[in-house]
Amino acid sequence: MKKFIYIALLFPFLGLSQQESYYSLYQFNMQVINPAFAGAEAPTMASVLNRNQWATVENAPKTTAFTFSSERKNNVGLGISMVSDKVFVEEQTSAYIDFSYKLQMGDDTNLYLGLKGGGNFYNADGTGLNSYGVGIDPAQKILSRFNPNVGAGAYLQNQKYWVSFSIPRLFNVERDQELAVTAKDRVHTYLGAGLTLGINDAFSLKPSVMLRKVQGLPVSADLTGFLSIQNRVDFGLSYRTNASMSFLAFLNVYNGLDIGYAYETPSEQMLSGISLKTHELVLRIRLGSGTQTQTDQEPSGSPVN
Repeated sequence: MKKFIYIALLFPFLGLSQQESYYSLYQFNMQVINPAFAGAEAPTMASVLNRNQWATVENAPKTTAFTFSSERKNNVGLGISMVSDKVFVEEQTSAYIDFSYKLQMGDDTNLYLGLKGGGNFYNADGTGLNSYGVGIDPAQKILSRFNPNVGAGAYLQNQKYWVSFSIPRLFNVERDQELAVTAKDRVHTYLGAGLTLGINDAFSLKPSVMLRKVQGLPVSADLTGFLSIQNRVDFGLSYRTNASMSFLAFLNVYNGLDIGYAYETPSEQMLSGISLKTHELVLRIRLGSGTQTQTDQEPSGSPVN
């Protein structure tokens, strides 16, 4: 516990209470932050992501995300997205229904507009926390709350590039009137873009960027680059400004089955003496005849068959 508090104080940019969960493999879990992806990646897609942050620290953040989406009639896409976060005395689960509508902008360009509706179930048990003050600590109690919310997003794609803009939660979260509002409770805005640059028939480069803005904090940027081999195996690096470096791999194991892994380590020198390793694993299953991954239809950074 002392180590966890030391890390959070020394490097607040990584602290749980600062922002929503990060994803090193955000390209393969985009529906969590952008409802416009529902039905846009493949006729039917299911994805499970598990992120074990600061794996060597007890009670460190753990995140599990699940998404499912399918392409429906009349240019409509439907899906669900769920995220479970656990850290120290806090547990919260977000559950949303995602809706998208496709507008054909040209022969090979589509614009998807999306909405998500649902809410967040938040629970925290602070009764076991130590208090060093003489008065009553407002954090030493049990909190349980449900906050309904809605989100919106847009996604533009063609064979060579993609652009994503989303606000997955349009309203601030209110947890308890006696506790301070953290950046995690505020609205998050995401803006991302990527390219697919062919080198030859076997190799291609897939650079991308994801910007994230939260009120009261500077803009955070994820700069990612993949080298794709025959659109079946992708290797890459990612840099999150003033935060971390990640080594990425994504593999098309079999027709309709993809596996990705990310190993993340802090880039700040002041944390070089602390073992803060983060592991992230994603599994995607594509169902239905003729199903294709994102980069087969639109270049978002994921490999294809």
